[in-house]
Amino acid sequence: MSFAHRQTRSWRWLPPLLLLAAAIISIGLPADWLRPLDLVGNAVCHRIAERSFFVAGRQLPLCARDTGMFSTALLGLLYFGLRLRQPAADPPRPPFIFFFIAFFLIWAFDGFNSYWVLLTNQTLFYPPQNWLRLTTGAGMGLTLCLFAILLANQVLWPAPARIPLVASWREFLPLLLIPAGVIALVLWRPDPLYGPLAVLSGAGVLVMLTLANSLLMVIALRRQGQVGHLNQLSLPMLLGMGLTVVEIATLNLLRAALIGL
Repeated sequence: MSFAHRQTRSWRWLPPLLLLAAAIISIGLPADWLRPLDLVGNAVCHRIAERSFFVAGRQLPLCARDTGMFSTALLGLLYFGLRLRQPAADPPRPPFIFFFIAFFLIWAFDGFNSYWVLLTNQTLFYPPQNWLRLTTGAGMGLTLCLFAILLANQVLWPAPARIPLVASWREFLPLLLIPAGVIALVLWRPDPLYGPLAVLSGAGVLVMLTLANSLLMVIALRRQGQVGHLNQLSLPMLLGMGLTVVEIATLNLLRAALIGL
């Protein structure tokens, strides 16, 4: 196991604790203080009111599908960060890989059906429902999380472990609790949960974009497969965060210019 990965294990509890602290603090914050999360949502999501969930009379930063997807992806990253002992670089074994492929296909099918109704105002296969958007989005979030972890392990570490990310039912079944928990919380949505749900989905967008941009910076700086110390990730991560902020600001400006939102 590389020194960098041993270091990663040493602070693996920090990200989930920070997210938990932010979620708890958000319960007591005025809703207007969480307005920046709406800007994060604006950058990646249509935020159509009829296709979004409302908590305490306020629309969540992302639509139903994206709420499920980004919230589950973030919690999945945190789960694997706590559980993984080696930087696994191989896809899940059969039959588990087929479940994740199915999650993607179901998400795509439901999205196409929903878009068709939006485009033509006519039902194609079935009437779209927000609970179904949320459910298929949560399944896709789990798939997105696995893809991101495999890509990061292959790009960053000089000798990633040639072991499957999910190899048994004992490893697979607990993963299903993540999307199930997200679905249950969003469908329940008592008023005090507006802040935590907004933080969870908004943070999911920020983390996934920053991760993707940081990996791009690692490649641009020609440091792929050369991470032997966590300090080597400081510059790529800083550049990745900066690029994420620029992307979100640019997309919000373009959206405001084009449709006034």
